[in-house]
Amino acid sequence: MTRSIGLLDLPRELLVDILKYLDLRDLLRCNTVCPALREVIKESFELQYQIELVADGLVDGTRCTLSTSERLARLLELRARWRYLDWTGVKHISAPAMCQAYELVDGVFASSMGNGLSGSRHLALTWLPTTREEERTVEREDLGVTVRDFAIDPSQDLMALVIADEVASFNIHLRTMSENKPHPRAAKPELKAPIPFQVGNSFIQIVDDIVGTFFWVHGPGLLIWNWRTGKNVVHCIGFDLPTGAYDFAFLSSRAFMLTVAAGAGSIELYTFTGDEDALITRDSRSPSFAARRLPTRVAVLLLPPTNIGRDLRKAFTHSGPFVAQPTRGRPFETSEDVRIHMLTLHYGDLAGMFNMFLQNRFLLSLVPPGVGSRGNYAHVVKPWEEWGPENTRVFEWSVHFHWLRCVIVRCSISHLWNRYIHGSRVVFPPIPERDPNAVERVILMMDFNVHPKRINDPVDEYPVPEDRDCLLITNERRIEAGSVFQQPVVSRLPYLASTRGGITCVADYSGFMIDHERLIGMRVSASAASHVLGDNSVVLGAGDLNIIPSSGSDLMLTVGSAAFKLHKDTPFGTLEGDQRAYVFSPEIEGVTGGFVKVTLPEGVTEDGSRLSELQTKFEEVLISHGLLQPGGEGAAERVKQAVHLESEDQPLISIPGVIAAQVLNEETTVLSEGTLSLILMPKSDQHSEPVLTLTVGKAAFPLYKSTTFIAIVLPASPGSLDAPVDLAELQNQLELILIHHGLLKDGFEAAADEVARSVREDSARTAQRIRDVRDLYLSTHPRTTQPAQLSTTTHYLADGTAEGTQALADVAHRVSGAVFAGAASAGAWIASTFVPTEKETTEHLSAAARGAITFGDGVAAGVGEVKDAAEDAAGTAIENDYGEEAREVAGNVGHSVGNVGAAAGDVVAATSGGPIAIAGLKGAATRQEEEQKAQDEGDS
Repeated sequence: MTRSIGLLDLPRELLVDILKYLDLRDLLRCNTVCPALREVIKESFELQYQIELVADGLVDGTRCTLSTSERLARLLELRARWRYLDWTGVKHISAPAMCQAYELVDGVFASSMGNGLSGSRHLALTWLPTTREEERTVEREDLGVTVRDFAIDPSQDLMALVIADEVASFNIHLRTMSENKPHPRAAKPELKAPIPFQVGNSFIQIVDDIVGTFFWVHGPGLLIWNWRTGKNVVHCIGFDLPTGAYDFAFLSSRAFMLTVAAGAGSIELYTFTGDEDALITRDSRSPSFAARRLPTRVAVLLLPPTNIGRDLRKAFTHSGPFVAQPTRGRPFETSEDVRIHMLTLHYGDLAGMFNMFLQNRFLLSLVPPGVGSRGNYAHVVKPWEEWGPENTRVFEWSVHFHWLRCVIVRCSISHLWNRYIHGSRVVFPPIPERDPNAVERVILMMDFNVHPKRINDPVDEYPVPEDRDCLLITNERRIEAGSVFQQPVVSRLPYLASTRGGITCVADYSGFMIDHERLIGMRVSASAASHVLGDNSVVLGAGDLNIIPSSGSDLMLTVGSAAFKLHKDTPFGTLEGDQRAYVFSPEIEGVTGGFVKVTLPEGVTEDGSRLSELQTKFEEVLISHGLLQPGGEGAAERVKQAVHLESEDQPLISIPGVIAAQVLNEETTVLSEGTLSLILMPKSDQHSEPVLTLTVGKAAFPLYKSTTFIAIVLPASPGSLDAPVDLAELQNQLELILIHHGLLKDGFEAAADEVARSVREDSARTAQRIRDVRDLYLSTHPRTTQPAQLSTTTHYLADGTAEGTQALADVAHRVSGAVFAGAASAGAWIASTFVPTEKETTEHLSAAARGAITFGDGVAAGVGEVKDAAEDAAGTAIENDYGEEAREVAGNVGHSVGNVGAAAGDVVAATSGGPIAIAGLKGAATRQEEEQKAQDEGDS
């Protein structure tokens, strides 16, 4: 009887060829079937290489001369070096000029020189060094067009240039990187789409045969072309996109995501057809309007629910670049399936910033195939609890990725997109050691392509270098419910955290970029402004230095995000022995004081350089405005005399473990960390002299009577400090000192001030949103050519009603005014008769009155701004659709309704206790202050 041949009876070469057709999951299952099959897989370089490729999210390269065993060894070595940030060497590369925009794609760094306002005609392309080739740079001084932004794909020899000069349309030129000529595979050398307004900021990206751009002025806009066919396949502007659409990212060449900053926020997924023109019409009355091919929304992912007043305000997203084709000769490439998205979420009223990571493969799993544009598809809506915890990792971090704008590899930037993500890896800016004063830094990288259950990783045997660490994080992260979220936010997406510490050479780096085999450090070489007080200093701003004309002969000096107003009497001078440094005493919060040192870039010391010429012009402007004396001596000393802090001054209070941060709108930047001290300054009758000096770590801030505080964060618990302290008692002492010196409001006045400020800020944002919607409506709805005709009777009735109700409102207002005046007089009589004239009593009464006034003014101002914006928006829309006559009649009717409402409001106010009590309180406080003043004068 003939025995049947089993799988293991086959020749080993044939068995390996069969196993190569299995995917990773099935191949790993075969590994557990029996010892014989496991031995076959273990001893086969081809099968091991296939397993490790998939494990690292890689695909095999093309035309590589290395053998399979050599590629496997290279792959494992690269994995180990990334895991422990164990680079083989450091090389310094020159990046020409100051960057207006830049890209890092597939080993090519591209940058354009310019000021970011009018565009640039310059472009430099640097092919970074590899193990096989040295770096090379191609610099084009004149592209032939002025470019606002650009994108590149070296694998297709393609660059897409966004033209800056156009107003009525969005234009993109398609050129070759190698020769700056029209791309031979492009059906049209120029892509063009009409837009209803001039574009401000925009972001452009290439994905295979697709070029897409997202922009925002009065509203969001999204334009996508198939660059090979020249067809505009997506044309969405304004109301074509969801309300609150904030940012955009491709998922593939036929799918994209939008972040939506409305309510608690969401992520929306869309598909589109990449080979058909989208019909373009802005006229909703046109028959073709309904036939437009819009992208199909297939899924909505809701973000964690938030508390009232904590809506999502900003929602940035970032991921790595796409590359269409593998590079010849490279052993392996990063798979397009392995991508991580990083969302940076800002919530209302400075409530905080959060970073969220999620994988591209999860988002693509929600995109059905073959839907395309305008498909009849019922999109799914997933609440956070259903999708978020298992597929994201959320951090409450204030990590700011500093951008590149540089000379030599001292690059720092103004463009918004730093390439700190590649595939599944994210690299962060340098982090200080535990001692904030130390010069050493830590590099942190996260890798979200991990396999928690794997037990036989070959690189586990790799020797761990000193000062390195690598941790697999699988436990859940929990952000407790509080001021932002209604419920705890739990996230469990696993990741590998790699750190390398004890490094001094990266202390001056503003950030890092990353690609498949390089970690690229960016060293800032720009102007910097530092606040100096005694031996303490802190950087206030770094970046471009600009001098802008202000009111009269004054100037505004800006350095990065810092701004200072300069007057003729502003002490200003140079520092002996330092050609790059200038010192001056600026105006801060309406008073003079402080000592600021401005340091220009290193290139100013090179004779004949562009930076040297700019320094000469800078000094000429200062001299012409009387701020700098040519050849003058002692100017720096005059500036230093503006600061009185001496090293022997003893602090009034010291609190360890404090953070000082600068808050600008919804952006927060940490200035310094360390011990907080308050030092009493010499007494002076001059309001321009500081009352106290506050220091936090190396940062120092003079405090004046009118000082508005930056954010000071005290330690959360004594456990975070080296020695046990009573934080509650120290905080209480700090507040008492500030209140005593008039720097901090107390009790009802402080609460009223906070409420009024919040109302004003929310109202301003609401009014601006109303104006944005008005502008967007006008840009997407053509003005009527057939205005409505209204009868004379209609005009007469509307005018008469407005006049009659105005008289009613006037009478009601006079009545309420008389009632309030009587209440104020009564309050003054009560204060004079029953309230003792004592300083403490007078101050409490005055503080209560000031709080009531502040609260009322804040609410009135906020409501008034929103009301005015709404009335203007409604009137403008009516005039646009029905004509000026219709707006006039509608305005009179609205005025009548407003008059009746105002009259009713005055009647209610005059017959209710709240407003009358406030009026009485104001009258009492005024009389009490007058009597206290008279008593003080009598005592003297």
